[in-house]
Amino acid sequence: MEPENSFNVDFDYALSDNVTLKLTATVELKHSLPHYVISNFHFKNNPSGTTVLPDIDIMAIKQNNRISWVHTDSSKETILSIAVGKSIEASGEFYISKEAE
Repeated sequence: MEPENSFNVDFDYALSDNVTLKLTATVELKHSLPHYVISNFHFKNNPSGTTVLPDIDIMAIKQNNRISWVHTDSSKETILSIAVGKSIEASGEFYISKEAE
C-alpha cells in the first residue's frame, strides 16, 4: 500500500523537559526524492488558528539499521523532524529516501 499524497499528522513537540506542544500539521509526499513537505503547523486544540512554525522538508534515511528523519537541506535530525517523522511512520506506509553510508 502506498501512502496517500497528502494527509495530516498530530504530534508532540518538546520545547524542554517541562514544555511540550501538541501540534498538528499537513504532510505532502513529494516523489522526486522522495521527501515530505510539512506545512500548516497548528496547535492541535486550534487547527484553524495562525500557523505556528514555518514549512519544513524532511526525509527518512536508513542508517545503522534504524530510520532517521532528517531535514532535506542539512541532512540533520532535529527534535521537530524526529517528532513529525515518527508520526508519519505511525500513520502507515512511508518512503525511505536513501541509506546513509
